[in-house]
Amino acid sequence: MMWPPPMQDDSTKNGKKNWYDAWQEQSETSNTEDKTVDETSLFQEAMQDVTPIKQDNKVRTKPAQKNIRIRSHDDRPDINDVFSDAPVDECPDQLFYSRDGITPDTLKKLRKGKFQIDHSIDLHGMTVNAARDYLLEFLAECEADGSRHIIIVHGKGYSSPNKKPVIKPMVNRWLRATPMVLAFCSSQPKDGGTGAVYVLLKRNK
Repeated sequence: MMWPPPMQDDSTKNGKKNWYDAWQEQSETSNTEDKTVDETSLFQEAMQDVTPIKQDNKVRTKPAQKNIRIRSHDDRPDINDVFSDAPVDECPDQLFYSRDGITPDTLKKLRKGKFQIDHSIDLHGMTVNAARDYLLEFLAECEADGSRHIIIVHGKGYSSPNKKPVIKPMVNRWLRATPMVLAFCSSQPKDGGTGAVYVLLKRNK
């Protein structure tokens, strides 16, 4: 018989682990859990100021390309066909014009200057060609920004050589030939009287 007898392994005696192995295994498990808790806490602390990205689940598509037709020079009406600079012999003192379909109430308000004025232009003292170009540009701007009620100052002709208005009869002709003009009339004295006109423009669609 051998002495001292060989040491027996108690770790699996009776199919049970000894206290040391059980304690060591529990300690390792505890350390792992503590480590996991610490890593989780650090992650949560680092991400607390981060705003999550919202998912709207919407599919972004490119907008459909519009077909824009650029008018050629041949498509544009001749300025002399619309705004003729041919001399005008006669011109009434009080100007008035209205297209069909304009209600009497609208014309009454126009005559009395009850509409809020969006824009105004002063043409008196200009040459006919300068006034024509300036008026064309002005009307194009009014159409672009949706102006409906404007005043055009054309003067009374007191400073012209023959004391007759020069720009006034031209404005009377030009406005009648302009499709966007629905009506016009001489203004109230406070706005120039017979030296200016209130103009009602077509609504820009």
